[in-house]
Amino acid sequence: MKLQYKKWVLLWFTLLLLFPLVGIFNYFVDPYGLINDKNKFVGTLTDTNNPSILSLKINLKADEYLVGSSRLERIDPRLIEHYLPHKKVYNVNISGVTFKENFIIAQKVKKNKKNFIFGFDAFTLNARRYDSGAIVSRFRSYKHALEHDATISEYLTQNFLSASLKDIKKRFLGRNKNAYFIRANQATGSYTTNAMEKNLDLANHGTKKHFTNYTLVEDKYIIQLAKSATKDDIFIIYPKYFKNYLLFHKYQNIEQKYFHGIELLVKNTKARVWSFYGINSITTDVQNFDYLGWHFKPNVSKLIFAKVFNDSSVAVPKNFGVLLTHKNVTSVLHQTSESLSF
Repeated sequence: MKLQYKKWVLLWFTLLLLFPLVGIFNYFVDPYGLINDKNKFVGTLTDTNNPSILSLKINLKADEYLVGSSRLERIDPRLIEHYLPHKKVYNVNISGVTFKENFIIAQKVKKNKKNFIFGFDAFTLNARRYDSGAIVSRFRSYKHALEHDATISEYLTQNFLSASLKDIKKRFLGRNKNAYFIRANQATGSYTTNAMEKNLDLANHGTKKHFTNYTLVEDKYIIQLAKSATKDDIFIIYPKYFKNYLLFHKYQNIEQKYFHGIELLVKNTKARVWSFYGINSITTDVQNFDYLGWHFKPNVSKLIFAKVFNDSSVAVPKNFGVLLTHKNVTSVLHQTSESLSF
């Protein structure tokens, strides 16, 4: 009995010693760039598909947050820091994100009196995606994480430790810190219209795709998001390969519904709203996108933010990107729709 008692005491003593060591190890390796994002692997800086890590990023209170879908995995937060000197930027994208998830993230950012760069993607606005039990379950996970002010305890998690160990391994092997972006820039994809149509399920043959039974979220939620933003926030309609836009024009009135959401956003916010939607020299070039034209490549993100931050040192095509305002939004969206009518 005494021997068993000693074993338990030894076990608890080991655990009490181990947890602080794990926390200290994770803190100093800092794979997510929470303390310092210099000399980090870009793939880890942009990957945030974990509620506890996302919550930690929000509660550490950076100055600026990249909020949106997996398209943001191609945006290095240090690129934004280049244009916003002395500002800390976190990328808090979620792959396959819903409007509800982005909404609660944006609300938490504003509650902390910080700013966001919000990706206003078409598929995130499809209210029918909440019919999926998996989506509802994931939303609850992120909601729960954001409701609890995760701080130091997250440094003790298995996920964080795994990221730290992978970081150490890649450094030991001499891996290129920009390898993820290099591979993404070199990727090629299939751009047949039939393949894109099937993948997006625009004809409603499936049950759980991003665009199945496309129904715009209620106006009041878009307006609430719009009104929560300040003049220092930014909304961006990120680019896709132009054949996606042709399909939106053809099926389910997606374009009309999405444009209604964009117009609501622009007319109810003080934030800047930039659109890279439509036919232009970037969206018509297959080399600027990966599989099925869904994600733009990292090189394109440099053009996007050079345009947003008016960087004349970068050669951005003149027809790539337009600042939407109360005065021009209706005409710009009308002209965009007309250009897709062929």
